[in-house]
Amino acid sequence: MNDLIVHGRGSRYATLAELQLLDEPPALGTRHRPIPHAQLISTLHVEFDRRGCTIQRERFAIDRFGDKLFGVFNLTVPQRITGPDRELSLGIRNSTNETLSIQAVAGTHIFVCDNLAFSGDTFAIRRKNTTGLELDSAIASGFDRFLQQASTLDAHITRLQETPLEDTTAKQLIYDAFASKIVPVKLFDDIDELYFRQETPDVAPRTLWGLHNAFTRAFKSLSPMRMLTINVALGRFFGMRS
Repeated sequence: MNDLIVHGRGSRYATLAELQLLDEPPALGTRHRPIPHAQLISTLHVEFDRRGCTIQRERFAIDRFGDKLFGVFNLTVPQRITGPDRELSLGIRNSTNETLSIQAVAGTHIFVCDNLAFSGDTFAIRRKNTTGLELDSAIASGFDRFLQQASTLDAHITRLQETPLEDTTAKQLIYDAFASKIVPVKLFDDIDELYFRQETPDVAPRTLWGLHNAFTRAFKSLSPMRMLTINVALGRFFGMRS
């Protein structure tokens, strides 16, 4: 679940071409050096290309004055040591008026919103717009952390895929998830139907990964913010997060 949400109040979705047409932002002090939104995106594109990543989808939004930027990239990362290529996401935000630093979160479940809600598995970048900022270096270092997250995620997914699950154990785990109040009770019938009665390919394997996918499929009926919160808790339940 990777979402960029705009609530209105003057904020709107924007294309890269529109970002490139924004006026050059002025410095608001001797130490302030605002990074134009289009420059930030361009630098990220260069880093993606250098690392061999493919952008599957990108979405951007700005506030009514064009001062704040919010964005989400869905990326295919080159095949690593374990498992096939898997899509990961990077969420970003920035401001040219000193209200936000340049920030990026990475992972499989991220949430970026114009109301400043911002969440993911790993903070990849957090740097202020100052005269001492070396943008290329900051993004390269942040991307190293992003790839570390990808490698860790691969190991967790492989472990779940290689752990077979008897139906009695699956039922116990489902009970424990609800008893721990990780998952709202209203989703019980959906999860039961998805795992035990349907033949959806990603749920069909009788493994921990198949059960995990039954949960995440059921979550799609929830609001994005609620979905993200539950996904984080579910990741801990399955041992995918500390």
